[in-house]
Amino acid sequence: MSRLLATLTLAVALFTSSAAYTSGALAQAPNVRRARALFVQGQQAYEAGDFAQAAEKMRAAWELFHTPALAFNVARVYERMSEYDPAIRFFRMYLHHGQPTDEERADVEARITALQEAKRRQRDQVFTVLPPSGDELTNEARTFFLRGVAMFNRGHFQAAMEAFTAAQRFAPLPEIFYNMAVAAERLHSLRDAMDYYREYLRVRPNAPDRGHVEREIARLRRERRH
Repeated sequence: MSRLLATLTLAVALFTSSAAYTSGALAQAPNVRRARALFVQGQQAYEAGDFAQAAEKMRAAWELFHTPALAFNVARVYERMSEYDPAIRFFRMYLHHGQPTDEERADVEARITALQEAKRRQRDQVFTVLPPSGDELTNEARTFFLRGVAMFNRGHFQAAMEAFTAAQRFAPLPEIFYNMAVAAERLHSLRDAMDYYREYLRVRPNAPDRGHVEREIARLRRERRH
């Protein structure tokens, strides 16, 4: 993420330079400087972990200049926050108005798909499928995993946890850790839920729902204090 933001810093600097050679440059210059200042503030907020502030500053910069590069970076901040709808919207703006390479377009389209799936899962509460695999142990895990999903949907959370735990012994996949966290929370085992969420983020550090999971961990930590 930092590399992409640094790239945009350069892009804004170049735009500032080129503005001197365009008509109406004197009128645009204050807005260019303001957009760059907002972008830098947003970058600093992001690096400090203040993602809400980063989103506010980045979006304010985009309001001044609707450039594809700014749209992309606004999308990345919203993606990091697991704000699915605005992230998808700004990624689509970038694809529509920018000139991404085939590789960049494929990457952004994959991000959009992952965000859409994360949004659906938040509604469904748990992962309902595991990724395809020819691995024998993963297939064994799949049997217990699906049993756990069925038990969870019936409200049998202890049976669901037992099935997910059995699945995890065969294949420690991030989807299983996530479901174990949700089941543990339903069983009021808040510390276990936090641990499983952390394990999910450890094995899937770039998860599109990372922001959502971090908020869940923070919420569980507050609940344990009371």
